[in-house]
Amino acid sequence: MKSPFIWFFALAFIAFNCGGSSEASSSASAMEAPAGDTATTVQNTPPEESLPEAPELARQSAPAAQGPFEERLTAGPVTFIVQSPNTDPNTFTLNTEGMSVRNEKTTVEVDGQVVRAKLADLNQDSYPEVYIFTRTKEGTEAVYAFSSYRNRSYGQIYMAEAEQYAAQRGSAGPETYELTETVLVRKFAPAQTGQRTGEVQTVEYALKKGETSFRLEPIE
Repeated sequence: MKSPFIWFFALAFIAFNCGGSSEASSSASAMEAPAGDTATTVQNTPPEESLPEAPELARQSAPAAQGPFEERLTAGPVTFIVQSPNTDPNTFTLNTEGMSVRNEKTTVEVDGQVVRAKLADLNQDSYPEVYIFTRTKEGTEAVYAFSSYRNRSYGQIYMAEAEQYAAQRGSAGPETYELTETVLVRKFAPAQTGQRTGEVQTVEYALKKGETSFRLEPIE
């Protein structure tokens, strides 16, 4: 028969181990508490609508950038250089390089800002023209055109007839222009009893050679 003291020490050992496990569990629970606090902090993140606007959306909603305009347009040996400060009032300057007889500067006063410049050869004579487009705050465009004279010099294209024809047709609201391979296209909403009809009409202009210069004529 075993001594009662042996049983006493065995029971004491078991009780000590159980107490240590309880303390370890308490310590583990105490260490897990900060994680619970962190989770609570994440849940308290401000609602989505209070967050700053996404950069992509901000770029899309920002107004179009405005500033000086400069474009170099080259066709064969000739380069047209278009520059504008895009101020108010505004002008643009046209320079050329590569003309065999005369390279000169032309400055034109314009209403609105220069928004683009394009080369074309509407009459298919192998010598380029340059078309300079301006736009007002209301969105109406205008075009200024210059033609190479066999790459010796250049001159402005006569547009009075085209402007008179446009005035006779009448328009309300913005007008825009587009270039194709052979024509200049003017788009506008015609006026009807002083109000817009909502229908977009187009007029095409062909480049013709006059006695001393080129001109843009409406195609009937």
